[in-house]
Amino acid sequence: MKLIQLLWAQRDSLVTDFLQLFSAVSYGEAQVPEEDVFRTAVDTMDMFLYLMAGQELPEDLRSLPRDVATRRARQGVPLDAFLKAVRNDFRVLWKGLERVASDDGIAVLVSNMDLVLDIVERYLSSIQQAFSEEEALLARDQRLYRQRLLSRLFSADLPGSDEVRDIAKALGIRANDTFEVLAVTGDSVPVAQRQHESDLRTYAYEAAGSLYLFRTYRKGRAWPDEMPDFPAGYVPAVDGLSQVPHAAASALVLARHGRPAGGLTTVADSWMGIAGKLLEATLPGFSARVHGALDGCTPHERQRLLQVARSYSRTGSIKQTAEELYCHRNTVVNRLHAISEIMGLDMTVPAQAARALVALSLYGDGKS
Repeated sequence: MKLIQLLWAQRDSLVTDFLQLFSAVSYGEAQVPEEDVFRTAVDTMDMFLYLMAGQELPEDLRSLPRDVATRRARQGVPLDAFLKAVRNDFRVLWKGLERVASDDGIAVLVSNMDLVLDIVERYLSSIQQAFSEEEALLARDQRLYRQRLLSRLFSADLPGSDEVRDIAKALGIRANDTFEVLAVTGDSVPVAQRQHESDLRTYAYEAAGSLYLFRTYRKGRAWPDEMPDFPAGYVPAVDGLSQVPHAAASALVLARHGRPAGGLTTVADSWMGIAGKLLEATLPGFSARVHGALDGCTPHERQRLLQVARSYSRTGSIKQTAEELYCHRNTVVNRLHAISEIMGLDMTVPAQAARALVALSLYGDGKS
């Protein structure tokens, strides 16, 4: 008890020693006022002196660990730097005790080292727990705020240009950036959420069982380059944040017409199938003639004709089609003529070829 009384008389020296050690600790970009650091050092040393003396803490010091931890978490102080500063308390206290201890007091000091360590470690544990709890609350609040912003962006009543700029600023992006958008549906939604939950570049918005992901487009680091582990509709090169909701609606259509094998579905991949279904809904029987003609062929003949039709539509060249299918160019010409005879559509005439391809996009894979 005598040592504690002597140490209390040197309380100002303890604060000075702590501030000297604290000067070597970096809180990074966190803004912590000097007065805050000084006041915390004074209160902390008072608290330790009361605890080492076995006295009850004053009312204003009982919540000190939680108050300090909460404040540092809100100030954005990194946890490791904060704990490093807290651990300096033991060094300061022990140095102070050594200073006031006489030769006779050293034995008492050593025998009570565990008590000092225990007090500091309990304080450290309380600090760490309170800091982690406050960080979790802040992260939750940040996620809620971010979701409110995204809900406003994706709302039916689309925000005006000024509000879009405010939303972009709050999200930490630029309203006039170029974006890329994914839409994910069904069982793939949880997979996509897990894959991107820690990706700070990606913004996620879920509505009506579908998940929309978007981020600033980076050449060479876009989603087709990374190839996500889930199927999705993909819209690249979205001009500005205000266009992201429109692109998301398009991506959702693409996702619903995606390939069974998965991967990213783009307009280039699926426009014919989408057009075919819309035409069938509007003009029932649109594809019936083509499908009926193919059904009348033998499986071998049908397969050869479909190969030529799809290859030629992709290359636009008899020579390249022949090379792709490992056959003579005359064979390609003959098969294109056969397609024209059987389906009544000439693949070398763009308008007729487009109609044929839309109809073929709806033709069952099992028959091809």
